Amino acid sequence: MKRRDLLGLVGTGAGWLALSGSARAGSATGGVAAQRVVIIGGAWAGLSAARELRLRAPELDVLVIDREPTLRSLPLSNPWLVGRTPERLPRLDRTALANKLGYRFIADDVQRIDRAERRVHTAQGVFDYDWLLVATGLSYDYSAWYGTDYKAAQVMQELFPAGYVANELDVLKQRLQAFKGGNLVINVPAPPSRCPPAPYERAMLIAWWIKTEGIKGKVTVLDAGGGLPRFTRLFADRYHGLIDFHPYTVIRSVDPLTRRVTTDDGDVPFDHAMLSPPMRASMLIEQAGLCSLGTQGKLAPWGAVDPLRLHSLADERVFLAGDLLGPVSPLFGHYPKTAHMATRLGVSAGRQIAVRSRFGSDESLVDLPASVCHVWLDADPAEQLRIETTYRLRGDGVIAQSVSQHDNPQPRDEDLQWGLGLYAQALGASLER
Repeated sequence: MKRRDLLGLVGTGAGWLALSGSARAGSATGGVAAQRVVIIGGAWAGLSAARELRLRAPELDVLVIDREPTLRSLPLSNPWLVGRTPERLPRLDRTALANKLGYRFIADDVQRIDRAERRVHTAQGVFDYDWLLVATGLSYDYSAWYGTDYKAAQVMQELFPAGYVANELDVLKQRLQAFKGGNLVINVPAPPSRCPPAPYERAMLIAWWIKTEGIKGKVTVLDAGGGLPRFTRLFADRYHGLIDFHPYTVIRSVDPLTRRVTTDDGDVPFDHAMLSPPMRASMLIEQAGLCSLGTQGKLAPWGAVDPLRLHSLADERVFLAGDLLGPVSPLFGHYPKTAHMATRLGVSAGRQIAVRSRFGSDESLVDLPASVCHVWLDADPAEQLRIETTYRLRGDGVIAQSVSQHDNPQPRDEDLQWGLGLYAQALGASLER
């Protein structure tokens, strides 16, 4: 492949944006059937990859599969949970978005991946692929608390959901509104987990809500780690008596019926709780033989990936993007599992597939991500923190991470503009506010 061909495909700016984003999926070039790309997962990573593929390689037949027809986003949900803001990011109709951008979408439940035959089996049928992108995100690992007692795990999730998947949000808010006082327990699971600052932000906002509503209660935070310094100081200085913070406290089991959490330091009774077990990649990763190796050669519940090119270590026709990725660097382990990071990884995976579908493997294409997130430090008056994370490749080929924090003591909807920007720039959803 010539250098000018690669630059023409992956360059930034108006050049590549001029490629037809409205070309219909399933088109053929020169009488040859279009190569088929199947994307499993229609959230931040999957939809970003689909849009990138339409821009970079409009000749490809791109199909996105997700069990839900509508995307409901999570990044700005904590202020909404306590009534501090409305639900600020609109819900997206995945079919309408696909029709607009020129790929296909079906609402279906993927049951298994057959890598030998290059087929995805769903409840509705079988879909062949030339290239596969798995972007199925995270799931809860309740086995850490209940072993193989799936009934107990189900009861736990129904009564006291963690609220880190979209279909739990409404129940979570209803249960919180019914809280009349007592001890409300929130935990911070051991990493890797979704959006590391989110549990601390939630604890602060709920404490603010308890204080504002005049409820006789408190928030107990059980943190498997040592906490985030900005929040631990905030808890002590502004919410003393309303937030009881316990660092290095790992939950061993939970009895949702007697409302009791068991830790190494003893039992913690609660009146209400939002409890997250450890997290893992979806079970589909394990079924497809795409898991990474953990300690002592045992399989870990994360996707094993080439950290520079995002293809599976088990299959170069399979790419992985988003929260399901395993460790990518010995320096920091996993990429942060956030919405912005998922979009950047989806874009990178889309570029890799576009290049490989046209030219074959090209080892020079390395596209490291970067991400931004906005976190509430206090509710009234509003105070926020902007966290920027960037990456570079060291001379020895190891990915290094840099994190910077920027105070925003007088926010003016920067978090909302950030979220709408992701919708428009990464997903291709033009929104009018």
